[in-house]
Amino acid sequence: MAALYQQLCPVLFGDNAVGEMAKQIAEKGYKHVFICCDAGVRKAGIVKLVENALKEEGLAYSMYDEILPDTPDTVVDELAAKIAQTGADIILAVGGGSTMDAAKAAGVVLDNGDSIRKYMEENGNPGFVVKTPVYAIPTNAGTGSENTPMCVIHELSTDTKKVVLRPAELAVLDPKLTVSCPKSVTVYSGFDALSHAVEASTSVAPNPRDMLLALHAIRLIVNNLPIAMNEPENLEARTNLLFASNIAGIAFATMSVHIGHCFDHEAGVKFHMEHGHCCALSIPETLRIVAEDKPAEILQIADAMGVAIPEGTGAKEAADLVADRVRGLMRECGIKPLKDCGVSREDAIAIAQDALDHNWFHVMCPGDVSREKMEHYIAEIYDNYQ
Repeated sequence: MAALYQQLCPVLFGDNAVGEMAKQIAEKGYKHVFICCDAGVRKAGIVKLVENALKEEGLAYSMYDEILPDTPDTVVDELAAKIAQTGADIILAVGGGSTMDAAKAAGVVLDNGDSIRKYMEENGNPGFVVKTPVYAIPTNAGTGSENTPMCVIHELSTDTKKVVLRPAELAVLDPKLTVSCPKSVTVYSGFDALSHAVEASTSVAPNPRDMLLALHAIRLIVNNLPIAMNEPENLEARTNLLFASNIAGIAFATMSVHIGHCFDHEAGVKFHMEHGHCCALSIPETLRIVAEDKPAEILQIADAMGVAIPEGTGAKEAADLVADRVRGLMRECGIKPLKDCGVSREDAIAIAQDALDHNWFHVMCPGDVSREKMEHYIAEIYDNYQ
């Protein structure tokens, strides 16, 4: 079967990427820039770097700094209304995945009206036009949202995460913006990106280019996450993680995530846990559950992680060795088990059906994912990392 691979938007990557972006905005004739961020990013002074670049080009701008984690639909609608009031003609998302998702989704509401709930795939999205460009500027190395069409939005009325498909027009990756990223955010972001790469490389829709990207992302994350965690101003490690996050995002935009993110989304909503924390917990069991269907890919992942697999080792045993490597990295980075987060084994397993009902991408996992299989998967997450 022929494989399709593509990239949704161009990437401006490297030192002073923000300055180059501001020049491009001015050259293209945009008059008013709207900056979206959260209070933490603004307080950390990261947004000031963007503001200064815009000022140097004589660009007017407005700002909204009330983005919330796991962005609620109400915030997206409010943000769109704020942008409309200013008459801004281009949107900058400065922050993590929630900010980038909120900005992309707000662009849909701005250009089409109504509420973002109308354009969620699970709600029967009728289609929409895109007029106002969104430039995505990540301040951590995790979601890869700058290069995916995914806007994950929390629909409050149903208490579920739903998806709006709208990519950005430009991804702007400047490693300097990630240096002040707190330790916990660095860790959770790193495991988020690692889960993207692991799930993409073991999905039912591989392609040769994105396999290379996913495997290289795994290699970069495993080798650089502990360094960035312990040496936050190490620009080389930060650069490597930012690149890894980006290419993992490009990979899963085409090859998809699967069973891990079904758990990650549902556990995040039900237990009020950070998305990257949930991602970390799911990675070892994702490797193990796909082992028999994806033996060659497990060996490639092992090589990327520097795990030696003895000749003649079976697929399950190989996956166990790679899973142990991930658990070791989790312990090194201080990832807490579900039990230590106040989640009981019974409550964890009880989300299995909702994890399937609320997240369509379980179909991208090798083999059918039944309720029983999901329950077993979650039980293994609980039992095997204590």
